[in-house]
Amino acid sequence: MDAREAQQALTQAAQRRQQTITAGTAPWTRAQVWSLCSCALALGVLTDAGMIWLWLLLVLTGVGVAWQRGVHLKPTRASARWRVALAATFVPAIALDVAFQAVARGLGWPLPNTVGMVGACLVIATLTRAVQARMVASLHP
Repeated sequence: MDAREAQQALTQAAQRRQQTITAGTAPWTRAQVWSLCSCALALGVLTDAGMIWLWLLLVLTGVGVAWQRGVHLKPTRASARWRVALAATFVPAIALDVAFQAVARGLGWPLPNTVGMVGACLVIATLTRAVQARMVASLHP
């Protein structure tokens, strides 16, 4: 290998390393937010249908696939403040889920759990996504 090939190999390795870091510290894409929301909606539908076991099976399958195919980065943890902030965004999601369910049940609508999950999806798509984007932005070197 001559000097030029060696330099190209080093440049390519540096680019791949940067792509991996960027992929691990990027905010959720719209497709990822849709995936989270569709999973929440599936939970609502399957709860209304009395098939919560099927949702758990699908989640376990998804975790297994992600574990095998996911990008493994060196552990870089966000600050405790950001982790608490991200976890705290699920409080309004749960509250909106319960509120939407109560309204749906009060009005006698079918599928109240699904309607509740629509409320949770609104929080995930707005508040949770924004906090996650700020959290990962803090991880950039």
